[in-house]
Amino acid sequence: METCVICGELQDFRHFDGYNICTTCADIMEDVMGEYFLRTIWKHEPKAHGAYLNYLNNTTKYISDYKKLVKKSDQHTKDISSRVTDALENGESHPSKKRYFEHMQKVLEWLEESPHFYHYYFKDYYVCPGCGSSIFEKYTRRDIGDWMVISCSECGTVIKKYFSMKSV
Repeated sequence: METCVICGELQDFRHFDGYNICTTCADIMEDVMGEYFLRTIWKHEPKAHGAYLNYLNNTTKYISDYKKLVKKSDQHTKDISSRVTDALENGESHPSKKRYFEHMQKVLEWLEESPHFYHYYFKDYYVCPGCGSSIFEKYTRRDIGDWMVISCSECGTVIKKYFSMKSV
């Protein structure tokens, strides 16, 4: 059995093809990437000049959407890392939360050293797998219990589900 490239523990299951990442790190990776995914599509939601933006998106065949998803990955990693460090330094006393934040710090350090992972992770999420619509123009977000569901507003296909991370 191989070890996780992030934490060094035994890898129990292969979550990402080509990457030896254990279940704990994969779960934390989903939390980190979920926040990044939402921040990216919200910040780039067309508000003005809609027709022109639509024309640009349609003529570039979503290449620009793929670039949008990864262009601020470095800043995102630094922002979350700072919040995790604050939580650890300001005495997060609950043992399970402390372990979570410590483990998250390892994931964030690995992401900083492996920015190519953002390309791998998001390759299937910049367009709807059902109808091909850009997620930057055609998405809805619903909170269902502790889960946040991102769906295509055009055809209703679920694009991604994330466990809502309330702590960080």
